[in-house]
Amino acid sequence: MLFLILSACLRSPVGYAVRTFQPISATLCIVPFALLLYFAAPAVSAEVSVNGLAGEAKKNVQLMLSLTKEPCQASEWKIRGLFDNADEEISQALRALGYYHPVIDKSLAFNAKCWQADFTIASGPQVIIGDITITLNGDARDDAEFQKLRNALLTANGKPLRHDHYEKMKSRLETLAMERGYLQAAFSGKQLLIDKANNRALITLVFNTGKRRVFGDVIVEQDILNPEFVSRFISVKSGDFYSSEQLAKTHTALSKSGYFDRIEIRPNTENTRGNQVPVSIKLYPGKTRHYGFGVGFDTDIGPLVNAAYSNRRINRRGHFINANLDLAPVRSTADVEYNVPLDDPTHDFFSFGGGFKREDLDAYESLSAKLSARLKHAFDNGWKQTLFLDSLYEDFTIGSTSNQVLLLVPGGSWLRSVADNPMRPTRGYRLELNLAGSYENPISDISFAQGSVAAVWTHPLPWRGRFIARTEQGATLVDQFDKLPTSYRFFAGGMNSVRGYAYRDLGPKDNTGNVIGGKFLSVVSAEYEHYLFDNWGVAAFVDAGNAYNPGNVRIKTGVGLGVRWYSPIGPVRLDFALPLSESDSSFQIHFAAGTRL
Repeated sequence: MLFLILSACLRSPVGYAVRTFQPISATLCIVPFALLLYFAAPAVSAEVSVNGLAGEAKKNVQLMLSLTKEPCQASEWKIRGLFDNADEEISQALRALGYYHPVIDKSLAFNAKCWQADFTIASGPQVIIGDITITLNGDARDDAEFQKLRNALLTANGKPLRHDHYEKMKSRLETLAMERGYLQAAFSGKQLLIDKANNRALITLVFNTGKRRVFGDVIVEQDILNPEFVSRFISVKSGDFYSSEQLAKTHTALSKSGYFDRIEIRPNTENTRGNQVPVSIKLYPGKTRHYGFGVGFDTDIGPLVNAAYSNRRINRRGHFINANLDLAPVRSTADVEYNVPLDDPTHDFFSFGGGFKREDLDAYESLSAKLSARLKHAFDNGWKQTLFLDSLYEDFTIGSTSNQVLLLVPGGSWLRSVADNPMRPTRGYRLELNLAGSYENPISDISFAQGSVAAVWTHPLPWRGRFIARTEQGATLVDQFDKLPTSYRFFAGGMNSVRGYAYRDLGPKDNTGNVIGGKFLSVVSAEYEHYLFDNWGVAAFVDAGNAYNPGNVRIKTGVGLGVRWYSPIGPVRLDFALPLSESDSSFQIHFAAGTRL
């Protein structure tokens, strides 16, 4: 109705309706406009000032005061009622932080436009915890973890009282009891006594834990894999003390295995028999085969077509296979890997496989085939180790030299990656170490030894920024460098190297000016990212480095600006870079997707 009247007022000549041409009173047009302005205008907040307090005390009082939520339009009787109740609200807010003797001076004033309340508060002395008594009854009396927690809680003696810390004290005892199998634990006594006259608090807790439960029968329902193999993922063992940590560890191991779509772990805490808690685990199979296909573009290697296949369950022993195909003008690869879980399938794998790689760059052309065997281990501290033995055949042309080389290369790599958010990290690091080498023999044409380290570190900065530092260092010892395949030579330039230069466009050159790669590599980078919106940001960076040989070090530097899109599948980076050193190109655009950690 209001909308119809407004439409008539707006569309007709002043004072007349369009369709009927009958007079409309001025009042009828003014009323809806007044109502519209009243409801559309934002409520003006009144001023409630709190003086004399700072930090958490001030914040807590402001949160408790009901007056702070009232607008200027609130009725006077309501404001005066809330003002009268403010003393009790302030006292409650300060008692929560241990202040039991506040002195409050307050005033309330009204004017034609609004009202204003002023509070000047002296918090008084804070209550100090004078004594803490924690009594443990039941099996927890001799439990080392409970003794450790009890000693930690007793350190609060002599500190200022906070009611939330008192509640947390009780919660920590209850949480530890559930984690360690004291399923019937409860407080038979809990007191917080306040001696206002002396500003002292006395805390008394009596915690009865009863007997500690143990795991009973562990029943696993599944017809997917061999029961003996599945049992390797399960850290819940019959007869062990009940532990929620072990239940969570088992769920995580089964989930990360990739074999199961859904996992149900149910400890039957209601029907314990003889102090035992039976556990049932029900596993539902995941999809066995996975296919993937993608089309993309990378400024380093050009348009890219990708196809992937994996079979997560080749047999009931948990063997699985991965295959991948990448086709691009600059670099194409095809590889397949067969994986065999070992005694600890959450940490140890053996794999073998092979692959082909074709590279066609301005610097060189190569075609290689590789057979590999790998032993993978994940350490509890987060490091991942891969020991390998590669048999490589490479046919390559670089500069004016062509060679066909066969190598047997043992080596290892160690990787650790830590991030506060896997999809959008703001704090973390990635460190990767690589060692490889070969010794000349009938199945290996040359001897060489090579080591490299790559690191990325990111740290948040004030005002929605973050700093990213990156480095890559490598060294090779080799007598017959002409025979060293391009796969083991160092080059620089490109999106993840020195931006401003084309992919693998930097390195030592031969007499005709062709880049032939080097024995050593040094790259460093510093970058600042600034978030503009929730999912967008900008970046500024400087990169420096090169591939080189001893006695001929020429550092190249590139600078630029970038745009960042933090997409649902990970960050997308678009960089515009200029080379500051001599280069065949004056400008480079670099594009890549994925986190650098």
